[in-house]
Amino acid sequence: MLRQIGFSLLELVVVIAIISILVAVALDRLLPYIDEAERVAVLRVEGQLRSTLTMEAAKRIVRGQSASIPGLAGSNPVNFLAQPPTNYVGALIRPQAAEVSPRHWYFDEASRQLVYRLGEAFGLRTSDETMEDPAFTVRVAFADNDGDGRFEASRDELYGVHLERVAGTRWLAGPRSN
Repeated sequence: MLRQIGFSLLELVVVIAIISILVAVALDRLLPYIDEAERVAVLRVEGQLRSTLTMEAAKRIVRGQSASIPGLAGSNPVNFLAQPPTNYVGALIRPQAAEVSPRHWYFDEASRQLVYRLGEAFGLRTSDETMEDPAFTVRVAFADNDGDGRFEASRDELYGVHLERVAGTRWLAGPRSN
């Protein structure tokens, strides 16, 4: 009696089907983590920028240059980092969306905003879910005690320098919990 060595065609098809199902399930579970990693990376840069702006304001106060703090409003916060993010392309004048590669930072000189250009999601999004590119601007908060609309170190109280989110807050908030 001869024994057959190897797989039958049916056994091979079953193994390929099982492997395909496992790969599909794994991809469905893993791809959203890539999107989440991108979001967390943007939040990390946002945190670095906030800290750097606070340090810049503190430096100016210590040096007796409090009057120069309002000049930070609308500035490019990346200029205050020791090293810009590796995916920062620079300051652009009225950039078109096609000019900036997805998943890159740029400073829009016209709007005075730092923008992160989102890429296509790796995970699945619902068809009605369009995401706005996150954008940030530098604001100086102070109590305008004399009512002239300008910060004057001798009369007004400085509250701080803030990196304010002006767009993309929904994406930065993360996935909706159901």
